[in-house]
Amino acid sequence: MARYLITQSLLSSWLYIYECREEKEDEAMASFLHALRREPEDLDAEQRQRIQNGHDFENEVYKEASGQLRAPHPKWERGICEIADFLKGAQFQVTASREIEVDGITFLVYGILDALREGTIYDVKFKNKSFGSLDLAGDYLNSPQHPLYFYLVPEARQFRYMVSDGQDLYMEQYEPEDCLSAADLILQFVQFLKANNLMDTYLEHWQARS
Repeated sequence: MARYLITQSLLSSWLYIYECREEKEDEAMASFLHALRREPEDLDAEQRQRIQNGHDFENEVYKEASGQLRAPHPKWERGICEIADFLKGAQFQVTASREIEVDGITFLVYGILDALREGTIYDVKFKNKSFGSLDLAGDYLNSPQHPLYFYLVPEARQFRYMVSDGQDLYMEQYEPEDCLSAADLILQFVQFLKANNLMDTYLEHWQARS
């Protein structure tokens, strides 16, 4: 039986269409279509650097939390150490997958958890702008990440976003009852694809390998 991959990054790309400013909707839809067709986006140097900063910050956090030898980072050291202190003793980069049937289709939900410890899933985020210029409250309320990851790790009782600008720490926490179920979220995604004649595109590009 065919199975079709579902990831939080794909669903995030879809949901951004609804969350972006009105003048950005066409750009958001184009970005989603790239994701749906699994095509690389043509990013400019600034966009690539923002993404790289996030990867670099997360890697430094994992090294610090697991006691690996590393050089202090000249700009982010405070933020790295603050998150790493929370994550000591956790499992890092935990791969998880689990099947779910929605609307007669078998999906394979897949994700990589940044950290997992004692029933709490942690996700490390890096902001390229300082917190003083951002409105952070409820920033991840509509993220598909915690609904999908609660499904992947059904014994987890908390999901905690650990967000840093390299200096300060912001935390946002959710429990399973705070969010849509994975099944309801995936059903909404399927309905969007069908309404926009994109279901065949999804099925063509996201079939999971046996």
